[in-house]
Amino acid sequence: MTEPVAAVEIDGVTKRFDDVVAVDNVDLAIDDGEFFALLGPSGCGKTTTLRMIAGLDLPTTGSLRIFGEEVGMAPPDRRPVNTVFQAYALFPHMTVRQNIEFGLRMRRVKDPELSQRVAEAIAMVRLAGMEERRPDQLSGGQQQRVALARALVNQPKVLLLDEPLGALDLKLRQEMQQELKALQRTVGITFVFVTHDQEEALAMSERIGVMSEGRLLQVGTPREIYERPASRFVADFIGRTNLLEATVDSSGAVRLSSGARIEAETSVPAGSEVAVSLRPERTRLQPRGTASADGHSLDGEVRDITYLGHAVVYEVAVGSMSVEVRSEGEVGQPFAAGDAVTVSWDRGAATVVAD
Repeated sequence: MTEPVAAVEIDGVTKRFDDVVAVDNVDLAIDDGEFFALLGPSGCGKTTTLRMIAGLDLPTTGSLRIFGEEVGMAPPDRRPVNTVFQAYALFPHMTVRQNIEFGLRMRRVKDPELSQRVAEAIAMVRLAGMEERRPDQLSGGQQQRVALARALVNQPKVLLLDEPLGALDLKLRQEMQQELKALQRTVGITFVFVTHDQEEALAMSERIGVMSEGRLLQVGTPREIYERPASRFVADFIGRTNLLEATVDSSGAVRLSSGARIEAETSVPAGSEVAVSLRPERTRLQPRGTASADGHSLDGEVRDITYLGHAVVYEVAVGSMSVEVRSEGEVGQPFAAGDAVTVSWDRGAATVVAD
């Protein structure tokens, strides 16, 4: 049986700009038909990686293949990809229809095929009836749809999206997230989505690659990335978490700086300094002394309270540490600043991470 060919394969790719290493020896395989997100802070190398897939930047070293074909040094027009940018880059003097058909005309696609493909693209992004409008007559979300249609009408094998929702307000961005997911399922091609927004990556993608300082730190499903981060950076960058400083003692047990023993699996060698990642929503708050003393609880004092409507967030002082506890759907406010409390959590909720 023939092994499926990855849509995008990056092997040992490094990109230097003079003395700056923007992408550092990255290995990555993205499956055919996958919605894949490259996630990281500004300057981490995610956009440079996307631009190398698009052919807008060329790798300094390494191999880049699209459906098995080496394209690392090929120009953009020799690659079966299209890119949607944050700025949309629509032609202001052209109508919606003219913007969408522009790429087809450059490729000398003739009617009736051109008209049919443009009509299908317009229907796909729900812009029927707006064909003769110009970009300045459209909302931000509608302009985004035009940019998507213009890219998809060329029938790429891989669609590259560089922070495409960054210019939209929060409500519209959330609506477009759902539309993009549905659109990807409809067309069935590979989407490679670059974002710095953790919630966006978690909500939209099948797998996420987390980058920092040019390196690819972890690749996994949203659940794997969130619940089992491979490093301190990933744990801290993805959502909110408590990072409790700890060491691994000679018996292999994890102990906080206070001496408390934490139940958490680790393969880190004895004597190593680590952190325990504990998500605020995985914790509970109880009056001090009511939690079972089984290594899954810490005594402290409520320092601050933040009411969010759908949740209450408590900041609890535990010795020299600060632990955040998030209580969802809480009715009333059972604890006040200064209350003596116990923070507890279930077995398996904490994850040990190293640098």
